[in-house]
Amino acid sequence: MSMIAAALSTVVLGLPAVTQVQLPQPVRETINRSCDGSCWPRLVQLPDGDPTAIVLYLHGHYGDEYQGMTEGIYNDVFGRLRRECLPRRWAYVTAHYGGNTWMGPLAEEGVAEVVEALRARWPGRPLYLIGGSMGGTSALIFAQRRPDLVDGVVALCPAADIQAYYEYALTSADPTLANIASAIRIHYTEDGHDLTTELAGRSTLLRADRLTMPAVIGHGDADSVIPIEPTRRLVQALRGLGSLVLYTEYPGGGHDKPVTDVDWTAALDFVSARR
Repeated sequence: MSMIAAALSTVVLGLPAVTQVQLPQPVRETINRSCDGSCWPRLVQLPDGDPTAIVLYLHGHYGDEYQGMTEGIYNDVFGRLRRECLPRRWAYVTAHYGGNTWMGPLAEEGVAEVVEALRARWPGRPLYLIGGSMGGTSALIFAQRRPDLVDGVVALCPAADIQAYYEYALTSADPTLANIASAIRIHYTEDGHDLTTELAGRSTLLRADRLTMPAVIGHGDADSVIPIEPTRRLVQALRGLGSLVLYTEYPGGGHDKPVTDVDWTAALDFVSARR
């Protein structure tokens, strides 16, 4: 089951854990966005003691804030991530960011408010942004749009060039991709924004020089949901700029492979090593 399709199922916290380590119950919080007055929920897993860093997970298409807190799914990828954060004394946060936004203008403004609130709560702590699929795309977009707010990014199976990806989804006969194209168009044009301008401005490939923080990127070379070639070009551009990038390509891997097989220890060590 793909990461996008699985998000359609009802997600319940507290699924049976694969490991013996007991995870703490996350705390549910909300933030009222100043840009449009909407209320965004989030879930927070706190470590013992004062957090030394913050991880913010952005969910995939059809997902919500519960996705990244759910144990057992995708090879227990989120249970493993939550357990990786605990001994590091990192706060782990999963946030709703407006639905299937693909980090459009209002989503960006809202996530900026979420990040600024977390930074104000734990001043001086680095903040690392993580996501897969739409979440990985959104993490890259937000990081290059607001590099001052992000200290490291982990993007799994992302659309590195949202401009090219929109055209790919728009011309596809696949109903999920058609839904994605509609979602991008709606969220990129709300409040009177111009679609062409926003697509160009949110293409990480076209703005690779703004991705100034350490980046971990993973993609399967057989991904039919989000093609790999723009990711390869982004990685090449980042390496040409001398940027810190850890890239893993999965031969024969489909859309979910970077998510199910991610090495969280290596990824989190990489984004935090500079500090």
